[in-house]
Amino acid sequence: MALPDGLEWDGETRQWLVRKRALAEVVLRDPHVGTLPANGVADTAHPDEVPSVSRFFNLWYLRGANHPELAPELRRVYNAGPLADFRPVLAELAAERRARLTGSGDLVEDFVAPYCLDGTFALMGFAEQDWASLTKVYHVLMFAVRSRFRGERELGERAEQAFASSLVFLRSALGRARDVPLMKVLRAPGALPWADVALVGQLLAAGVPQVRTGLAVACHALLGRPEVLEMVGRGEATVEQVAEEAMRIHPPFLTIYGWTTETCDCLGVRLEPGAAIVVDVRAVNNDPADVDGPESFCPARGRTTTFTFGKGAHYCLGATSARYQIAEALGALAADPLRIDAAAMRVTDDGFSQTVSGLPYTQHHGRT
Repeated sequence: MALPDGLEWDGETRQWLVRKRALAEVVLRDPHVGTLPANGVADTAHPDEVPSVSRFFNLWYLRGANHPELAPELRRVYNAGPLADFRPVLAELAAERRARLTGSGDLVEDFVAPYCLDGTFALMGFAEQDWASLTKVYHVLMFAVRSRFRGERELGERAEQAFASSLVFLRSALGRARDVPLMKVLRAPGALPWADVALVGQLLAAGVPQVRTGLAVACHALLGRPEVLEMVGRGEATVEQVAEEAMRIHPPFLTIYGWTTETCDCLGVRLEPGAAIVVDVRAVNNDPADVDGPESFCPARGRTTTFTFGKGAHYCLGATSARYQIAEALGALAADPLRIDAAAMRVTDDGFSQTVSGLPYTQHHGRT
């Protein structure tokens, strides 16, 4: 049987792959396609037992953006209104990081990576005294997440111990955090033991790498294309538009996952309950059938042409916070530009998300 244009079956992973915009619209809006796989089980571990990596991921699915009661509360927290109050904080962090840059270096490591972590910790309300230790916690967490996505279910004794210690510290840091909107939701009564630690871990893992990639490719577009920087300087384009177009071409999220909740034929083939559907975001964003000149960089396209942050029920929880973080950082760089070696940038797939490396910079006007 011939499959609809843009739909492929991967027999090895047993997943349906969507690579055309029209089918992606169906997947991301059809009520038959949900956001949660049927693999979560009740948490029965002892309340005082620090979660193993396996239990952590079970809690990940039990409590978070897919949780039927918690999800609406989280979406309210991550709406533009509550987040707008943090934009001055993000702007200050970006200006501080810009001022620290020396005569030359790597913009990803010297500016993008630390700014994204500090900005996220600030949004979550963590005490600044904990940020350095939380950075180490984040790297341990991401080691576990990337290992999981490679199919490694066990990390070994030393890695498990480091993971457990990281969760213990994260739990203590939550107790010291300011009473920002997110923390008010987390501190509501009735939470499963350790579930909120897993939720914060989920938000970090599903947010920081993507913001880092989004900001890095946006910096490359702004500073590596003189005509784009000039457009921003003349007010013909905004840094927000530059970021959207950069992330259309290099989306931080390579894929969006969905699972059918009942038998349906929404994609033109019969799908049984639990069928895995994967939207190839990069292919959809660059579908020549719906995007004029997808290879060209055009900040005027706007958000309507991109699936970078998903759609409908599959819309990324942290899309607004990511856009705010990226915009404030670009604003600081646009006000005091650097020279970068645009040809040196490398974008690779680390198995979990797009990763950017190699963005050498030098200061203008002999600045040190």
